[in-house]
This record gives sequence, C-alpha cells and structure tokens, in this order.
Amino acid sequence: PSSMRKKGRRSSSMPVIMTTFEQQYRQYLSIFDGEKKDGQAAKHARDMFNAIYHGNVQSTEYGGYPINRSQIEHLHKIHLSLGSKITLIHFREEGLQAVDIKFQVVNKQENTIVHNILTLEDNKIIKVQTREDYDEEM
Repeated sequence: PSSMRKKGRRSSSMPVIMTTFEQQYRQYLSIFDGEKKDGQAAKHARDMFNAIYHGNVQSTEYGGYPINRSQIEHLHKIHLSLGSKITLIHFREEGLQAVDIKFQVVNKQENTIVHNILTLEDNKIIKVQTREDYDEEM
C-alpha cells in the first residue's frame, strides 16, 4: 500500500506541458464563467481575443455559414453580455497547425456543444471549421 501511494504521488506531480496557444486559448475561455461582462472586463476579453485570433480568420462555426473576424468577435461579445459559461470538454492537437476543440456553451438562451477544428498560423487561429465540415473535407 505505501508503494502504491508513492507511485500515485509521483504520477500526480508530473508537469502538464501546454503550448503557448493552448494556455492563451484556455485563458480566453475562462473569461466565459457565467457572469455578464461589460466595461473593463469586456476590454480585457477583446485583448485576449486579439491574442488568439488571426486578423484574417475565417469561420464556419455559426450554423455552417462563413463568418469573418468582426462577426466572430461580435458573436463572442454577445456571449459575454449574456453571461455565457463555456466549459472545455477537450483540446487535442491534430498535428502542428491544427487543434480539435470541443466545449459546452450554457446561457439563458442555449445549452450547446460546439466541436471545431482550429487551423493555426503564427500561433493564432486562422480558420475555424465545425467538425462535420472538416470531416467532409477530408
């Protein structure tokens, strides 16, 4: 039993190594904590959005229709004002420039699971595809 405890302690002390992008992405999602955001908190969210989204990002995350960066940012502002809570379900690197992410969005208007493939360029999101769209492309 004591050897089992030692082994358990050792494995729990293993460091978790995250990429810079993953750290920034997780920090950004943590803003969506179920509390409505405006003013200074909204400005902080915008700064974090700018840190992870490329200037030329394109997305199919909104009902499968293409949306641009300003539309993505507007959608995120709405979620901040609604007090959305986002819970990350998984974050999986799919090679050097792609990440498979899945999260839950909960607010007074919705309870949705979002599953996207993020394509990165210069450590920022350049393309967002719903998982279904990505699978069809393969």
